[in-house]
Amino acid sequence: MILVLFISALIATGQTKTSSGPPPAPTFYIAIHARACESKIVRFDGASNLPQGAMLTIKVSEPYQDAFKDYSDSSYVPVDSKGFFQGEVPAKAGIKFQGRLILIVNFTTYSPKQPEAVLQVVGKIGEKLGGLENPQVQYLSGDYQIIQAVDVTPSCGEGVTHSTN
Repeated sequence: MILVLFISALIATGQTKTSSGPPPAPTFYIAIHARACESKIVRFDGASNLPQGAMLTIKVSEPYQDAFKDYSDSSYVPVDSKGFFQGEVPAKAGIKFQGRLILIVNFTTYSPKQPEAVLQVVGKIGEKLGGLENPQVQYLSGDYQIIQAVDVTPSCGEGVTHSTN
């Protein structure tokens, strides 16, 4: 009887309403989208719930045997105060992007160097990133945890520009 009265009181005061916003993420995440690809540049944007100022590493690659063949050097972008990031990745000197490639984004605690405020949230070796419960976490030697996400670029090529919304 007391439980029924308590639940009735919660309903009457509106304390059982759910938020109209998005549900909280169970772990840290990164989402990336390759917006446009030209022969020398890939433009991207994305979102993450990593702390503001977390530095992300972005590369353009293609699968090659058991690894990736890099078509760009690493580019770095910070997560802004609203959880978004954007930028562009230039092709390596002497290389033109062609076909469909893989845009890879990584968050690591060691490269590039992360702000101390970010490390306090995610841990010095990424131990607070969610471990095996996080489908984006990968383990490296020394128990380092990283987050990785990928997207496939629109078709790239000489004189070809594709933009997606």
